[in-house]
Amino acid sequence: MKFRRRDFLKASAAILTSAVVPSVIANTTSTIISSIDPLEELEKKLSADYILDFASPYPTSESHFIPHMHLEFKQAVETATNGRIYVELHDNGVLGTGTELMAAVSRGKIAGALISVSNLSRALPRLDILNIPFWASDNQAYLNLVTSDYWQQYVLNPIRESGHLEVLHHYVIGGRTLTSTKKFNQVVLKPDDLQGLIIRVPASKVLTHFYKMAKANIVEIPWNKVASMAKAGHIELIDPSLVGLYSGPNQLRNHIGAISLLCSVPDAWVNVVSQRWLRTLPTDLQQQIYLAAEQTFQAHLENHSGYQQNCKRYFQQKGIQLLKPEEDMKVQWQDQFGHQNQQWNTIKRTLLGKESIFEKLLEATNIPSRYILN
Repeated sequence: MKFRRRDFLKASAAILTSAVVPSVIANTTSTIISSIDPLEELEKKLSADYILDFASPYPTSESHFIPHMHLEFKQAVETATNGRIYVELHDNGVLGTGTELMAAVSRGKIAGALISVSNLSRALPRLDILNIPFWASDNQAYLNLVTSDYWQQYVLNPIRESGHLEVLHHYVIGGRTLTSTKKFNQVVLKPDDLQGLIIRVPASKVLTHFYKMAKANIVEIPWNKVASMAKAGHIELIDPSLVGLYSGPNQLRNHIGAISLLCSVPDAWVNVVSQRWLRTLPTDLQQQIYLAAEQTFQAHLENHSGYQQNCKRYFQQKGIQLLKPEEDMKVQWQDQFGHQNQQWNTIKRTLLGKESIFEKLLEATNIPSRYILN
C-alpha cells in the first residue's frame, strides 16, 4: 500500500504529536492551541535542515504576564532562515529550570534556552557583575548597559570567545524585590529588617555576598523547590522581580506575602544558545539566528512595561502589599551595600580582571541606548 506524503503526515501527527510538536501545543490555552496547526508544525519540522530545541521554565500560555517571547523567537528564526531551521519549544520547565537548565545548555544537550543571569552565573561568571546592588537595576540604566559597546567588549565578547555559550539577547524584566512568604508576611523596608531572616538565594555568588553583608541567613534552594519551601515555612524571604514572583514554578505566586520594591539589582534573563550547536550551522544561517534574536529583542522592548504592570495589578487584586522604601531608606541601602562599597573591589577584579572595567560599565548605564523602552 502506498501512502501519499499528506496521508503520512496526518498519521504521524496523530501518533507523534506529543513528541514532535512543540510543547506549546500541550501546555497552552485553547486560543494559542487553535493558532498552531500540529500537521503544519510536523511538516515544517520534517522539511527543516536543522532543529533548534529551545527550553524555558515558563508556560507559553502566560505571555501577557511573562515576557518569555517563545512564539516570537520561534517565528523570527523560522522566517529568517526560510524554514531551514525549525524551533522546537520545550516550555514550562519540561527540560529543567534554574541550574539544571543551565547545565543542560552549557553541555550542549539543549541548543538554546531562556535562563536567568543568576542561575547562569556559574557557567558565565562575568554576567554576575549585574548582581552588585544599586548600579544597573533601573530598567533604562540596564538597557543602556546591555546594549552598550562596553558591555559587548568586556562581557559578551569574552563569553563568546570562551566557546561554550553565546548570549543572543537580554530581557528587561525589572528590579529584584525583597518579598516575604505568605507564612512570614512581614515587610522589609530598611537594611536592619533583613538581619537574621532566612532568604532563598539563586546560584549567584554576588547575590550571596550581598545578603551576607546584610547579615541575613542564606539558603540556596533550586528554583523549582521554592514554592514548597515557602509553603512549609522553611524560608521567609525571596528576591525575584514582580514578573519572577508571578511566573515562579509550582504556583509560587500563591505563597507570596508582602512585597518590598527594593529594586536592588536587575532580575536579568537572557536567551542563550550553545556554541556547539551554533557551529553545526553554515555561516549564513548563523547570521540569520542573530538577526532573529535582534528582532525578538526589539519586539520585547515594545511591550516590556505591560508585563510588569499586569503582574503588579495581579498582586494588588490579591490584596498583597507592594511597598517602596522611602528615599531616606533607599539612601541607607545604597550607602551600606552599593557598588561604591570597598567590599565589592575583589569581586570586580575577579569577574572582570580590573576595577577600571567596572567603572566603564557604570559609565555605560548613563549613556542613552539606541533602543527605546515603550
